[in-house]
Amino acid sequence: MFAKIYWYTWLIIVAVAGLLLATGNMTNMAVVVFGFIAFGMIFMGMTNVLPWTLTHAAAEPLPTKEKERRVSAEAVPVPHGAYTVQV
Repeated sequence: MFAKIYWYTWLIIVAVAGLLLATGNMTNMAVVVFGFIAFGMIFMGMTNVLPWTLTHAAAEPLPTKEKERRVSAEAVPVPHGAYTVQV
Protein backbone atom coordinates (compact mmCIF):
# COMPACT_ATOMS: atom_id res chain seq x y z
CA MET A 1 0.00 0.00 0.00
CA PHE A 2 2.72 2.47 0.95
CA ALA A 3 4.64 1.66 -2.23
CA LYS A 4 1.65 2.68 -4.34
CA ILE A 5 1.34 5.98 -2.48
CA TYR A 6 5.09 6.51 -2.90
CA TRP A 7 5.03 5.95 -6.67
CA TYR A 8 1.90 8.08 -7.13
CA THR A 9 3.60 10.89 -5.21
CA TRP A 10 6.61 10.63 -7.53
CA LEU A 11 4.25 10.72 -10.50
CA ILE A 12 2.60 13.89 -9.19
CA ILE A 13 5.97 15.56 -8.55
CA VAL A 14 7.21 14.72 -12.05
CA ALA A 15 3.94 15.95 -13.58
CA VAL A 16 4.16 19.26 -11.71
CA ALA A 17 7.83 19.68 -12.72
CA GLY A 18 6.94 18.92 -16.33
CA LEU A 19 4.08 21.41 -16.19
CA LEU A 20 6.37 24.11 -14.81
CA LEU A 21 8.98 23.31 -17.45
CA ALA A 22 6.42 23.38 -20.26
CA THR A 23 4.98 26.73 -19.17
CA GLY A 24 8.41 28.31 -18.70
CA ASN A 25 8.03 28.82 -14.95
CA MET A 26 10.87 26.47 -13.94
CA THR A 27 13.22 28.96 -12.30
CA ASN A 28 16.44 28.21 -10.45
CA MET A 29 14.59 28.48 -7.13
CA ALA A 30 11.98 25.99 -8.36
CA VAL A 31 14.77 23.55 -9.34
CA VAL A 32 16.25 23.86 -5.83
CA VAL A 33 12.84 23.24 -4.27
CA PHE A 34 12.33 20.17 -6.45
CA GLY A 35 15.79 18.98 -5.43
CA PHE A 36 14.85 19.18 -1.74
CA ILE A 37 11.57 17.40 -2.48
CA ALA A 38 13.41 14.66 -4.39
CA PHE A 39 15.85 14.23 -1.50
CA GLY A 40 12.94 13.85 0.91
CA MET A 41 11.21 11.41 -1.41
CA ILE A 42 14.29 9.21 -1.67
CA PHE A 43 14.62 9.20 2.12
CA MET A 44 10.93 8.34 2.42
CA GLY A 45 11.40 5.48 -0.03
CA MET A 46 14.24 4.07 2.07
CA THR A 47 12.14 4.26 5.22
CA ASN A 48 9.39 2.48 3.30
CA VAL A 49 11.58 -0.40 2.10
CA LEU A 50 13.98 -1.05 4.97
CA PRO A 51 11.47 -2.21 7.63
CA TRP A 52 9.90 -4.60 5.14
CA THR A 53 13.31 -5.97 4.21
CA LEU A 54 14.44 -6.46 7.79
CA THR A 55 11.27 -8.01 9.20
CA HIS A 56 10.48 -10.62 6.56
CA ALA A 57 12.31 -13.88 7.13
CA ALA A 58 13.91 -15.80 4.31
CA ALA A 59 11.85 -18.52 2.69
CA GLU A 60 12.07 -21.95 4.24
CA PRO A 61 14.17 -24.42 2.26
CA LEU A 62 12.31 -26.93 0.17
CA PRO A 63 12.26 -30.49 1.51
CA THR A 64 14.80 -32.80 -0.09
CA LYS A 65 14.11 -36.33 -1.19
CA GLU A 66 17.40 -37.67 0.10
CA LYS A 67 17.26 -39.89 3.14
CA GLU A 68 19.24 -38.85 6.15
CA ARG A 69 22.25 -40.94 6.99
CA ARG A 70 22.40 -42.41 10.45
CA VAL A 71 25.76 -41.89 12.06
CA SER A 72 26.70 -43.68 15.23
CA ALA A 73 29.23 -42.18 17.57
CA GLU A 74 30.84 -43.81 20.57
CA ALA A 75 33.46 -42.70 23.05
CA VAL A 76 36.79 -44.44 22.57
CA PRO A 77 39.60 -44.28 25.15
CA VAL A 78 42.94 -43.02 23.88
CA PRO A 79 46.40 -43.65 25.38
CA HIS A 80 46.68 -40.30 27.20
CA GLY A 81 43.66 -41.00 29.42
CA ALA A 82 41.03 -38.82 27.68
CA TYR A 83 38.13 -39.95 25.57
CA THR A 84 37.53 -39.10 21.96
CA VAL A 85 34.51 -39.63 19.75
CA GLN A 86 34.89 -42.01 16.85
CA VAL A 87 32.35 -41.75 14.06
